Amino acid sequence: MLRITALLILTALPAAALELNLPVNMQKTTEVQSGADRFKLPMEVWDGSKIPSLKLIGGVTKAAYISKTQVSPKKLAAAFLPQLIRQEYEVQLQCSDSVCGGFDFRFGLQVLPPPDMYVDLGNFAFISARKGINQAVWILVSNSLGHTHLQVTTVQPSDQTPLHIIPFTNYREPEQLRNALATLGKFTLYDLIFQAGAAKLEGESFATLDALAEYLREFPTHKIILVGHTDSKGPLTDNIMLSKKRAYAVQALFTRIHKDIESERVKAEGVGYLSPVSQNETAEGRKYNRRVEVVVWATQ
Repeated sequence: MLRITALLILTALPAAALELNLPVNMQKTTEVQSGADRFKLPMEVWDGSKIPSLKLIGGVTKAAYISKTQVSPKKLAAAFLPQLIRQEYEVQLQCSDSVCGGFDFRFGLQVLPPPDMYVDLGNFAFISARKGINQAVWILVSNSLGHTHLQVTTVQPSDQTPLHIIPFTNYREPEQLRNALATLGKFTLYDLIFQAGAAKLEGESFATLDALAEYLREFPTHKIILVGHTDSKGPLTDNIMLSKKRAYAVQALFTRIHKDIESERVKAEGVGYLSPVSQNETAEGRKYNRRVEVVVWATQ
């Protein structure tokens, strides 16, 4: 499919702009910007009384698009996942229509009014994501009246108003491992790459494993689990076995290189494709799902 690039520039800093590839036949219907505004980032589905959300203040942009061709909301929303991950956004929520909360969820969002944006309560998909302490986005896609409708709402700091949220980092670098484990209790070993269907590691020197060793030396009472993950190709039972093999491979390499770390402090487990960080319909999305995470499981 031919694509064009839509730049959602929210400040005067081009490097900070969110860039999304949209289908070529999607046309912008409106864009509304405010230099300092309140923004709610949905973190969970409707819980019966509200949408649990992260509250931010910053420059907010609401942009709506329409296509005369009907595209599956789930597929279009899923196509944005690898784009967000590439730009270091961390997905917070991914859901659709009744799973999100249907009527209550949709009307808990600041959706642009018709004719710029229409939402079919039984046929929509939603994604929210954030980047660091100062950027966030939610994306809403729906089929309605024979068309595909898309709204992208973003926030980032404005010169007029500071953000008022707890500091957060999208921990990706080895030197961020310590803070990630202290804040989130987990960290993805991004420099360990697995080919589809394989558990073999290429090489024996990985910066994230060295950072993990330093962490365990600094906190001698802490224990961790290496959790393997796969993409969704093949049966679940096979993928769980493969994910365990990946975790075991990392465990074996780690304990062999860092002999001063007691082996009983480093466990290994696998969950197959049950905890994806990206969609599995593209090769790039599956690549992100083939990973090993570090999870702190005991500190005493």
